[in-house]
Amino acid sequence: MDLSKVLEFDCKQVIDCITRGLNTNFMFGAIHNCKVSLRIYQNFKISFITRQANSIAHSLAKTSLSYASLHVHDHMTSCIETIIINEMS
Repeated sequence: MDLSKVLEFDCKQVIDCITRGLNTNFMFGAIHNCKVSLRIYQNFKISFITRQANSIAHSLAKTSLSYASLHVHDHMTSCIETIIINEMS
């Protein structure tokens, strides 16, 4: 049984920097930390997906900008409900 967890990113440049070992000090200061973390937590894998495939996360990120403080939803928010219904059909 594969117990690995997949972290999906919609930025190809970030994935390439992490997986190909490109020098990214001038662009992404946290890339080195990601590489170290992936070596420590070997059950995590990273994967590139298109922004269209990541529409739920993208919609949630945009919606979160409208909240002034931490907000917890105990139900499906309207901003993603339509996306999920469309993906299921």
